[in-house]
Amino acid sequence: MAKNTNFLFKLDLLLLSVLKEKDKYAYEIIKEISSRTHETIVPKHGTMYPIIYKLLEEEYISSNTVLVGNKARVYYHLEEKGKDYLKSITAEYDSLVQNIDLIVHGTKHYER
Repeated sequence: MAKNTNFLFKLDLLLLSVLKEKDKYAYEIIKEISSRTHETIVPKHGTMYPIIYKLLEEEYISSNTVLVGNKARVYYHLEEKGKDYLKSITAEYDSLVQNIDLIVHGTKHYER
């Protein structure tokens, strides 16, 4: 499969889904998305940080700076408002995929 940046979803769906499990810093989030998608989706730092800043501004996530050795690491946490937003965009994504499936396969390919 060709690597493509024109996805059916927003990267915030993936970012928030990763944070739903555990607080992580940006590099961990990027590596997690890359790993789980078998390197099909490899977000760039320049793409992820504007999304992180937007999610912070909207109060969907919060940040906490932790000193690890002599390096400051900013961990991100999914807030309740972010959990609600994640549910909403997950439902939109699921609906979109199901409707595309109807066209591509002529029937619902899977049920959630």
